[in-house]
Amino acid sequence: MKNIYKYIAAVLLFGTLASCEEDLTIFDTEDTFVQLASATGAVGEGDESIISTVLLGAGTNASGVSVSFTVTSADNSRFTVTPASGTIEIPAGEYSADIVIAPVDNLLVDGDLDIVVELTTGSALPIGIAGEGMEFASQAITLIDDDCPVDINNFVGVFEVFENFTAGVNSPSGLNNFFGEAYQVELALVPGDATGTKLVLTNSAGFNEYIADGTVITLNACPGTVTFDAGFPTVALFRTFEYDASSYDDVDGIIQCTGPLATFGDYQFTFTKM
Repeated sequence: MKNIYKYIAAVLLFGTLASCEEDLTIFDTEDTFVQLASATGAVGEGDESIISTVLLGAGTNASGVSVSFTVTSADNSRFTVTPASGTIEIPAGEYSADIVIAPVDNLLVDGDLDIVVELTTGSALPIGIAGEGMEFASQAITLIDDDCPVDINNFVGVFEVFENFTAGVNSPSGLNNFFGEAYQVELALVPGDATGTKLVLTNSAGFNEYIADGTVITLNACPGTVTFDAGFPTVALFRTFEYDASSYDDVDGIIQCTGPLATFGDYQFTFTKM
């Protein structure tokens, strides 16, 4: 894509040299330059990518142009860059090429990140049009964190377990009624967990096993769901609970999962902090 200033220059030159029969040259060699298409941008963690377009200002591009660039931030592990080499080629006959920044969609509450894409002096061509307000030698991109904070410490402690069938012939009884058991669990922080979203479960002494000791629960900050790191849990040593809905409340300290328990009907458990 040729820069808009080529067309402005062409209009001016046609207006002043209309009587001349010489070929019109919009840019000579020293007028050739490269620049970025924009000075700012933003991309969410859940987005596919953002494009940083490099523009070539030149009358012709017969043999292709190589442009050097850098991409810097406080944490480059949160995105990938294509091309990764730090050099982008504008092919012969073309007037732009795209640097692609692809965010990593993690589950960490790690805040927004500033990313700077910059064309460097390593390029063979001058950077930007001086004095025209379009000298975009760099682009500032904001990578927007899409994870919500969780007050994980509100889930540390002892939890009452309420569980029952919510529909069908087994409702409203729970497994505790059928087996004559009682359940209570304790949740603690997972040592070394940098995400601030994981808890390890232990059954309280004197109570029956509801979910196996050592089970790790992850609170998915957005969209506020619950997963078990080892897969769906087995409840009361009975059946795997392939729940289809889950939630948590970090103010009141509640974790809840709802769904079918094998072929026995709709089932639910609720952990409530005591």
